[in-house]
Formats: sequence, structure tokens, C-alpha cells
Amino acid sequence: MNSIKKVFYATCITFFVIELMCRVFIFLFTFNTSVFFYGIDKTFSFNIIDLSEFKFAITPDEVRKNNSKILNNDEKILIWTFGGSTTEGFEPNCGHTTSSWPLELSKLDSNIEVVNFAKQGSTTNLAIQQYFKNRLNQKPNYILWANKINEEFNGKAVTSNRALVFLTKFYKTIKTNFIMVYLYDDFLQKINKHVFKQVHEYPKTGFKEYWNEAIDNYNNNTKVALNLSQEDGSNFYIVSIFTEYDIEKDQFFRKDFFDLWEENAKKLSKKYQINYLDTEKLVRENLEYFDKNKEYFCEKDKVHQTVLGNQITAKLIYNYLFN
Repeated sequence: MNSIKKVFYATCITFFVIELMCRVFIFLFTFNTSVFFYGIDKTFSFNIIDLSEFKFAITPDEVRKNNSKILNNDEKILIWTFGGSTTEGFEPNCGHTTSSWPLELSKLDSNIEVVNFAKQGSTTNLAIQQYFKNRLNQKPNYILWANKINEEFNGKAVTSNRALVFLTKFYKTIKTNFIMVYLYDDFLQKINKHVFKQVHEYPKTGFKEYWNEAIDNYNNNTKVALNLSQEDGSNFYIVSIFTEYDIEKDQFFRKDFFDLWEENAKKLSKKYQINYLDTEKLVRENLEYFDKNKEYFCEKDKVHQTVLGNQITAKLIYNYLFN
């Protein structure tokens, strides 16, 4: 019995020593003392931006008060855009003449400079890394956060096995309280991806529990981006890019996940008092932009836009931001 006690105490002491070392390690790169209260103080969160470059973010749940920049008339307006393929643009299925709405946005005003960080198939996991990395050199005036469609797949599939469900929830609880476990989980994911080439397979149709985890990941990344934008004095907009629209039926192409994402986006907008730029709403308010005889989406594609579609998206966003 004494031997078991010794092993137990030794294990606990070792665990907490390693945990303390991990927190000191994070502190040396962030100089943020809040890391020592991770798991105890629930008013802030911890995120690994890029473990390979030792980039971490410790952000409060309450977003700081907006401190947006005041521009002089002769200054260019710098806009950064983030998203997946619908924002990256230049979709191969659209033929030889392609574009993107960020590019078309930059064409509308010579006083605007747009840097497009969108990447096909990416989620806010990549977006926050790009934002964190590039803000060291520039501070944008506007952040257009247009990740939506791919967020459906930014979580792990759930299982009906009760034991596995319990273990998954238990592990998630441990992860949200111990830095060591958080680091281990991120390191293990990178090893599986880059060394063993394991690719996570997503179900063809999602489940509500699966989507909820995806939404949680989206919210965590967005909250970090929000705080960074406040530190930099940038105007932050959550952007929803419209899908194929049937004018006669007044109906957009929908996926079930879109409803959950849009409801969540509106909650974030209200909670943090930020702008939610809903281009579907803007489409309905500007039907004169459309001609039913023209193609605004790529062939057999309900989400990727043609040059005309990207031009309209850019015009809607430009008018919303500046008019």
C-alpha cells in the first residue's frame, strides 16, 4: 500500500512540475502572467497559434473597447481578407476568366489596398495563424473575416459509444485546464499530420454535436482575432458571402450548417458589438445589380462566383463599408 501511495504522489508531483514548467515556457514567449492562472480563471483563453514558431495567444473573454485608427485623407486604406476558396477566388471550374472579390474590391477605389490571405479549403485555424504572423509587419485598417463554409469541418466527429463520449469530454476538460495537455494535443496532431501523414476524414453529413465543436473552434479563433484587431486599432467584420440566389423564389443555396453558423455569427456580433456583414441581406436590398440572363456562379457550382459574381460581392461590401 505504501508503495502505491509513493507512486501516486510521485506521479502527481511530476505532473504538476511539468505543468509549471510548461507555463513558465509559455510566459517566456508571451510575457503574460495570466498563463499561470489558466484553468483557474475562466475569464480568458489560451490558443496555440503556431507551435513550431512558439507563437501563443492569451486572450480575455471580454473584447477590448474599439480603438480604430483615424485616417488622414492621403493615407491608403489597408484591408486584410481571410476565408476559404470563395474568398481566395480564381476557381478553376470558372474557366479562363476568373477573379476574386478581394481583387475586385481593390479595383473600386485607388485609395484601397487589399491583401488576401484566404486559402482554399482552410478554416479559421489557418486564418488566425496568418493574422498573428503578418500583423508584426503591418496593421490593417479593416479585417474582413469571411470563413464560413469550411468551418463545418473544423471539429472532430462524435461517436455514439457512451464510454468514448465520456472519455472525450473528460480529455477536453483536462485540456482546458492544463497547458501541458494542450501542448501535447497540438504536438500530437502535428506529428500525425506531418510524420504519419494521417488525414482526418470528416463525415459527409455532420451531426449537431460535431457542428457544435466546430462552432466552438470558430469562436475561439475569432475571439483571438477580435482582440488582436482591437490592439491594432483595426475595424473587424464577420463576413458572410452569399451563395447562388434564385431571384424568382427569393432563395439562396443553403446547407444545414449555414443556419447554425449564421445564428452564431449574429450572437458574436451582439456579444462583442462588432459588425456582421451579411451579403445575402445586401443582395436582397440591391436586386437591381442582377440580370437573370447572366451567370454569377461557376458552372454546376452554387458557392464559387464568376467574375461578375465577385464584382457584385465587392461592390456590396464596398458600399457597406464606405457609403
